[in-house]
Amino acid sequence: MEGKVKCDFNVHLDGNVNFQAIKYVLHQAEANGVKAMSLLEQDSLSLYSHAGILHRYIKSGELAKVYTGKLVAGCEITCVVNDTNPTKYAFNFNNHRIHLFMYNFEVEKAEEIKWFRDKFKRKCFKKDIKAITKLLKKYKLPAPDKKFYEYGAKDILYQVYDYITKDPSRKKVYDNFIGAFNTPTSFVKNVFETPHSKLFFKQSSVPYLTDVLAFARKVRGRLYIAHPNRMNIKFNTISYLNALIDMETDYAFPFDGIEVYNSYNSSIDTKVLNDYAIKRNLEIVGGTDYRYLRSQQNPEGKMLFEDNTDRRYVVPVPGTMIKLKLETYNGDLLLDKKFVDRLMDIRELPRFK
Repeated sequence: MEGKVKCDFNVHLDGNVNFQAIKYVLHQAEANGVKAMSLLEQDSLSLYSHAGILHRYIKSGELAKVYTGKLVAGCEITCVVNDTNPTKYAFNFNNHRIHLFMYNFEVEKAEEIKWFRDKFKRKCFKKDIKAITKLLKKYKLPAPDKKFYEYGAKDILYQVYDYITKDPSRKKVYDNFIGAFNTPTSFVKNVFETPHSKLFFKQSSVPYLTDVLAFARKVRGRLYIAHPNRMNIKFNTISYLNALIDMETDYAFPFDGIEVYNSYNSSIDTKVLNDYAIKRNLEIVGGTDYRYLRSQQNPEGKMLFEDNTDRRYVVPVPGTMIKLKLETYNGDLLLDKKFVDRLMDIRELPRFK
């Protein structure tokens, strides 16, 4: 399509920042004709660290032999909504967790932001252990010993879930108090991350939305609202977008755009988001929400794709949206070339030159 470029700005390497994973993903992208992409992690910049895997791969000249497209610095950021108008909408979005994408930022400056620094994260981890222990004891619920928690492993809330489910009698106590939850995600979202829950818990390691708006400017990053139509099942998509876009801030445009294209979006979802972005003069970005899952047990890297009652295993490929391909037989993720041309390749940054 004229003026369009195949892209993927949502390619996750969480827990897989290694040579094998990076090389495999770049091979996939090159074979699929992806001309611009962003490799990223959730709430971490370790992928871009000095003398890290990607840094050495670029400096050696090997990356250029594998992938000929543009690589854009990216990170998916978890934050807690604040400062939206709680009376303007039928739903109060404040205190709910959301995800944002930050792209095109200066890596060295971003590493200086406290939310990405290991020392600060460790301090927050200790504070969160104390806070969650106090909260559980308040309701006389079994609580893990402080030595149970492991920094750098799973999110602390998922570690609590593991503690609860490890013992059937312990799980029964919790089920009687909060109701039964069959998956870690539903437990964490409904028990610890829902503001009206008795066990609602705001982690000190998770910034507020206004914190992200502030530090994104400091690092010259561009902010995009991630997967707005599936951020939270309780959110009305348009009301959610309006609540964020219409925030009263010191910035004329707090957000640069929204993620319109995603592997979980239908053609109707995509049209609604595309029309909204055009109406509100927002940039249109897109990503497949790719996950690297290859292992000895899963050599093809298959992922479970769940869409309502449809459950199937697929091999994700950068640049190809799964649901749209199932609907139309064409899942190419195409973005405006002028938009892509405005983004900087990380190899233009001082660290990677």
